[in-house]
Amino acid sequence: MSDTLKSLRNEIIGLMRGDYESDSDIPVVNSCINDAIESIWTSIIQVRMAKLLGLDSPVTFTLASGTERVRLVSIQDPTNPLILSGTAGGNLPGRQYNVSFTWVTESGSETLPNPVVNQNVGANQLLMVQLPSIGGGYSGPPVGAIGYNLYVGQQNQALQNQQPITPLPSVPGGPGVPYIEPITGFQDYPTFQQQPPILNTTGDNISFITHMEHRTSDQALHAWNRYDLDSMIMRRFARTLASSSEFQNYVWELNGDGTLEFRPMTGTAFTPRYWYVARPRRLRYDQSEIPYVGITGVHEFLKAYAIAQLKLSLDEYLANQAWDTRAEKARLGIVLALTEENVNRNNRIKPYLY
Repeated sequence: MSDTLKSLRNEIIGLMRGDYESDSDIPVVNSCINDAIESIWTSIIQVRMAKLLGLDSPVTFTLASGTERVRLVSIQDPTNPLILSGTAGGNLPGRQYNVSFTWVTESGSETLPNPVVNQNVGANQLLMVQLPSIGGGYSGPPVGAIGYNLYVGQQNQALQNQQPITPLPSVPGGPGVPYIEPITGFQDYPTFQQQPPILNTTGDNISFITHMEHRTSDQALHAWNRYDLDSMIMRRFARTLASSSEFQNYVWELNGDGTLEFRPMTGTAFTPRYWYVARPRRLRYDQSEIPYVGITGVHEFLKAYAIAQLKLSLDEYLANQAWDTRAEKARLGIVLALTEENVNRNNRIKPYLY
């Protein structure tokens, strides 16, 4: 079973029998795979919501007093610095680097960078970079990240990797395998696309929030309800001032840019939690994992749907119709399987259990 963008793409290219084999065709095949993922998501969401809840749900976040909006993220910004040192190699002169990193997702969305670290590297040495460790061991990327992006520069920082860096632990429980500067030195080409991000964009997989609540001092759970931003209830709450009570009621709405709006402005600090439905990100990197392949029929659907789109772009209409029919047959099988999975078998009457 294919489980990465690269392996599924290679399988599809093999079935195309000679078409889409050049490097310039890779973005086209990737696009068709992503279209297939988005198509099956719209079917899955109708019959099995639990399959789409975010892996990290519930998510707890912080609201300070006086908050009326907050931007949601799936991955928190890194706060620990990279572990930097020099290692023998190359013939570069002595220099000083400014170094930071961001966690990156399969779509290329990123956190903000961690605090910049300045590191002197001696002549005839290369910079060696390791991820921050936890308890002396390899911590690895957090849930939702497939690796990190490295930003280095002697003045302005520039992105140094084309694919996310995903080091493995050197030994079980040990530190991660370090990233070592090329012998030609780091690239110094900061452009708008290659500079560190100015926003945490990892909330791009949050489709909508199903429930939000916070725990009060008496250990009860107090829910906050969602309303349309232009609803009468939201307007009425907007005309009120919140008290400092933890039992104060608030209403909220999630905007399309991943921003939560609260009414009224918070009167005290909270740490609420929410459950969200995750939508698939557009896969960008070869090592990106294909979602939903644990569901029966999804692998076959993604393959058939993508090939149908590729055949259509070649004006092979009969082949397009055949693969499209195959994809829709797989879609029906997925929906039926999930519908059967949803049946609450405890409600079935068994004569010997009454």
